[in-house]
Amino acid sequence: MSYREDTRGGVLPFTSKADTLEWLSAYDDLHIPPLRSFRVGEWLAAREATLALLARAFPGARLAVRSSCRREDGRESSGAGAFTSVLDVSADDRDALAIAVETVIASYAPSGPADLADPDDQVLVQPMVEGIVVSGVMMTRVHADGAPYYVVNYDESGQADAITGGRNASKTVFVFRDAEDEHWDSRRLRSFIALARRVEALCGHDELDMEFCLDGAGVLHLLQVRPICTQARWIAGADGQVRAKIGFVVDFISERVGQWPGLFGQRTILGVMPDWNPAEMIGVTPRLLASSLYRELITRRVWSQAREFMGYRQMPPEELMLMVAGRPFIDVRVSFNSFLPAGVDGITAETLVGAWLDRLDSHPQFHDKVEFQVAQTALDFCFDKHLDERYPGLLTRARREDFRAALHGLTAHCLEPGQRSSMDWAYEAITELRNRQAARGRISADALVQGMKPLPQLVLLAEECRLLGTLPFSILARHAFIAESLLRSTVERGALAPERLAAFKTTIRTVSGEMSHDLMSVCRNGMDRETFLARYGHLRPCSYDILSPRYADRDGLFSDSNPVSMMETDVPFALTPQEYSNIASLLHEAHFGNTQPEGLLEYARRSIAGRELAKFIFTRNLSDMLELLALWGDRLGLSRDDLSHLEVRDVMEWASHSLLRDASGYFRELADKGRELFNLGRSIKLGYIIRSARDVYVVPQHRSAPNFIGHSRTEAPLARLYPDSPCSVDIAGRLVCIENADPGFDWIFSRGIAGLVTMFGGTNSHMAIRCAEYGLPAAIGVGELLFEQVTSAQSALLDAGACTLQPL
Repeated sequence: MSYREDTRGGVLPFTSKADTLEWLSAYDDLHIPPLRSFRVGEWLAAREATLALLARAFPGARLAVRSSCRREDGRESSGAGAFTSVLDVSADDRDALAIAVETVIASYAPSGPADLADPDDQVLVQPMVEGIVVSGVMMTRVHADGAPYYVVNYDESGQADAITGGRNASKTVFVFRDAEDEHWDSRRLRSFIALARRVEALCGHDELDMEFCLDGAGVLHLLQVRPICTQARWIAGADGQVRAKIGFVVDFISERVGQWPGLFGQRTILGVMPDWNPAEMIGVTPRLLASSLYRELITRRVWSQAREFMGYRQMPPEELMLMVAGRPFIDVRVSFNSFLPAGVDGITAETLVGAWLDRLDSHPQFHDKVEFQVAQTALDFCFDKHLDERYPGLLTRARREDFRAALHGLTAHCLEPGQRSSMDWAYEAITELRNRQAARGRISADALVQGMKPLPQLVLLAEECRLLGTLPFSILARHAFIAESLLRSTVERGALAPERLAAFKTTIRTVSGEMSHDLMSVCRNGMDRETFLARYGHLRPCSYDILSPRYADRDGLFSDSNPVSMMETDVPFALTPQEYSNIASLLHEAHFGNTQPEGLLEYARRSIAGRELAKFIFTRNLSDMLELLALWGDRLGLSRDDLSHLEVRDVMEWASHSLLRDASGYFRELADKGRELFNLGRSIKLGYIIRSARDVYVVPQHRSAPNFIGHSRTEAPLARLYPDSPCSVDIAGRLVCIENADPGFDWIFSRGIAGLVTMFGGTNSHMAIRCAEYGLPAAIGVGELLFEQVTSAQSALLDAGACTLQPL
């Protein structure tokens, strides 16, 4: 007891797992299970005596025989998972207990017999905690950068090692270290944090990693404490930065979530994946150049102009995307206002937006599916059914009919072919942009030698991209959502079988499919490389990221001399007489009398293919803008990394605003500020959904409901790709995992992959369409938690038909 008394209240040295727990076991409120420990040397010298001691200490108990090697739980290396523990061993079964001890000791010296282990290493034995309902791991700071958050990762399966074993889908919550009781309403979470703070005070450290469990009687047991071993890699000043800035984030959220002039809805919700899905397109913590380009080209005004053109409500000049501590969020209230058809009266609009926000609030898993699971943005064949199921009694009969009539007019206008069609206009505009690009040629350093001025050209390309690129793309993307809604409702109404809809989608020819065909042709010595790169060389895995190399600059793109064909089926799709009759009845019921079943399929083909074509074309302008920025930056001595932290408007305005100081130093200072914001964005933890200022202090990591594509099943080894992964990597027969995907990753479809998993992305995203086109099983937008669980495994089972993704 003298050791405990002398060191209690000081700084715990963390000499071993067993010593740490023995020291802390003096505090009864920690509920550490009783323990016995012994050195390896003691075991080797007195095996039977040690077994007898354990039998007397824990008669009839089920035991956990745990490692306590001196090479684990240190400040420089945790050794987590490196050594074996054996659970649920009977104290009365000496043979089983001896085998368990030998197994633990053998893990200390895996290349030789147990007697080669360090004799001073220990083995720790404790009774199993009975009736576990929650098991978890807590860190008192973010292990990656030292940011001031408690990180609670817990599982409710009742398995003692569910988290450390990595077998179950768990919950993760970040809690700001200065959060107060009023910031959360979970008594369970409050007890977890209270335990962490108690252990911090006892140990004299606030950089701790601990394991715990909660039993059925509500008793919280401490199972392990060790220092976080990644401190050497922490970002300098992250703690102070977060503490200094988080109050400003709270003030911004508090102001934004209340009533807002010109918008229906008494509050708002912010999300990283609703509507235009910035998480998929630019990432959760993008660099400033990428986020500012996305805003300039799409989310500032183009997005709402496209919807107004199609018959939706005329919007006030509100930006769709907000930047919160360097992270992009969609203002869902703004999004929902833009989904209202023109002509809906104010009371109906206020009622609908409020109900839509309430549904998303109570079903956050729909944050990447708002067009299909929350808001009704077109008159599909399940309009009445969904309105009654989701919002019973919401609208009076008269307001319901007015809303229905407004959606009917909008949808009917979209379906009608002809000169008045917004889809036709979009096709004409995107064709005009393609012609201009062909006449202009590729951007290269040679253009500077010929006298081209990068910044004026950058301004011209940006305006051209907005008017003839992202605007028609936005229109075609909305048409594609309407088409998808109509097609899904034919399946839900039983007019078309799910597998028949999947078969139809394989017949939709897109520009991405053409690219896969052309890439295979180059690899087989058909098309020459220069012709391929002239058409596709502008593509990059992250379209808005100046650090992501273009196809034209990537090695290994043509390295596969025998690519596997994944081309679409050549079998034409034709409706059976019964299917034709079924869909015709639905069209008649919805009063779309001018549209025939084959016309509906043609509308879907044109909108989905047009969306992909428009994206392919406008990203050429975007890619050229990034190369112009690189050429301009090179003149000033700015690297691509420097440029990635600049706001694009700051650069473009220099073309028309006199700068009364050295340009190189000025923009380098701006880059340093952008870099600081980028680091802050990574350190401040925010969830995928923000509903109030409380969500800034207590941040649950929402688990997305994946969007499963196709109906086939595959079990395959995994291959995780990054934006800078070489195209020569072997992915044939593998389940490919990527975070946020756009056309720059389309080369994977010529490599014979087994399936696709993405962290971000919606049911109508680019990769969802590509996988449907090829009949390839996919799980799109699985969320950060499931994605990390899957990619940490060797292989996975993807059963799209059963809606299952499971790491193996």
